[in-house]
Amino acid sequence: MRYWIIIGILFVVFVAVYLGVFLYTRKKQKAFDEQYLSMKERHEVFVLNKKITKERPQQGWARFMKMKSYQVVGRVTVSQAMRGMQMSKMQTVTFRTTKQEYDKIEINHKYKMDIAGNYIGNVIAPTPSKQKKSSSKTTGGKSESKGKNNKKSNVKS
Repeated sequence: MRYWIIIGILFVVFVAVYLGVFLYTRKKQKAFDEQYLSMKERHEVFVLNKKITKERPQQGWARFMKMKSYQVVGRVTVSQAMRGMQMSKMQTVTFRTTKQEYDKIEINHKYKMDIAGNYIGNVIAPTPSKQKKSSSKTTGGKSESKGKNNKKSNVKS
């Protein structure tokens, strides 16, 4: 009987610790989402490289263990308006992202992304390449008809 009381107390303690960690992480996630949504901008990024690194965070309890970090190196056009003058320049930036977004990204492709600081929140879609546009213009968008008038398709061997 005594063992059941000890097991019950341990179970209650584990549930309380789990609930505390859950509420703490949910609070942190809400704060992060709030900050991300206030700062996000949509940019067109050309992906140069991507890599997975293991590094230690700068602060918090996680600084004692190495964690996976998904990094994407991309070239982005940054523009700024100052005193009625528009200035823009290409800049190579290392972004961090989640595993799901990391898996969507391919090297040497252009993507529209929601970016806040150096964090990629959402990869929208690859932008259509100029080669696809030019090939459709040269063919005129017409394809051969495969109807009854095409004698090659109706001939049986």
